Amino acid sequence: MDSYDFIVIGGGMMGAPCARYLAETGRSVALVAAPEPEDVQSWTGPFGSHFDAARITRHVAADPDWALASARAIARYADLEARSGQRIFHETGALMAGPTDGPLADWTRGFRQVAAGVPGATMLDTAEVRARLGLALPPGSIASYEATSGGWMDPRAMRQASQALAVQAGATLYTQHARARDDSTVTLADGTRIGADHVIVATGPHAASDGLLPARPALKVWARTIAFAELSEAEGARLAAMPSVIWAPEGWDHDLYMLPPVRYPDGKLYLKIGGQVDSPRIESAADMTAWFRSGGDAAVADRLLAEMRAVLPGLTTVRTMPGPCAVVWSATGYPYIERLSDRVTVLCGGNGASAKCGDEWGRLGAIAATGGRLNGEGYACDFRAVWA
Repeated sequence: MDSYDFIVIGGGMMGAPCARYLAETGRSVALVAAPEPEDVQSWTGPFGSHFDAARITRHVAADPDWALASARAIARYADLEARSGQRIFHETGALMAGPTDGPLADWTRGFRQVAAGVPGATMLDTAEVRARLGLALPPGSIASYEATSGGWMDPRAMRQASQALAVQAGATLYTQHARARDDSTVTLADGTRIGADHVIVATGPHAASDGLLPARPALKVWARTIAFAELSEAEGARLAAMPSVIWAPEGWDHDLYMLPPVRYPDGKLYLKIGGQVDSPRIESAADMTAWFRSGGDAAVADRLLAEMRAVLPGLTTVRTMPGPCAVVWSATGYPYIERLSDRVTVLCGGNGASAKCGDEWGRLGAIAATGGRLNGEGYACDFRAVWA
């Protein structure tokens, strides 16, 4: 049985960077990372929402700790791109807007306070947003706009870059998923057993049900629907200067997000929108598989697309379609990053916003796994895990 200093289970937005950081310190590392499903309907392994082409990235957030994590991760994109050859960051600008009264007023107040300390972030009212960016925000909205250093990042490219650099630093990559963990021995899908001094469990939404941690973490996993609008080349060119957008539609009690035109692996341009809150819970691996095979909820997608058209006057589309996504929320609102014992560390809990700052969470995971303390890293939260 091959043995390592560390096994990282999960090769996504947190696990792959964690493995890279550990390997780059000279530790022997095994990264257990299931591949992207080639055929959703026949795939029997774990699904991952990070198998996607675009996620919003920005410095401004309603919470200072999330803003700090994002700023640190964004600052490292260029180095990761240079060393891996992957294009991760697309600087299209980022806009975050909300109402100044009502149930989301505190949320708006939070991101306005953070924006005041972000270099280059400016505050715009609805008229200014319409004039500068062509976006029709709800009346009474106020927006922070990062013209530079915000936009979108490619989670597939980030995952590939982190995994490749981990291997370059000496890590061993196992392209399958973990079936079980017995203390510090991990059994892979094909029956292979590998051992380590320490195991980091970074399995995202699956951590709530895969049994790889010593107890069940307090995580709520939601089956979320996203929607795509395919654009013609002409419409894509018309919207080429569009930033990534987070906003609260009029009368809604939560925010939505929308990506600018992005060319997906099929060669076509798509706008993507998401932000559903009233969605079913995912309680098991069977639930997760059924949800991703379902293709999403068409009725929810229609509601999202109606808001897309409201904020983008004159939008024309070739076709529209729903898509499935899984979002995991922790009990604290922050990732769980904690060395639980001499044998295992937990690294999970993306809270719907971790793709952009996964490199920072992975760095903190590597610190925790090697016995370091996180209370000197500048965060107000302590990243302690909560158990169900």
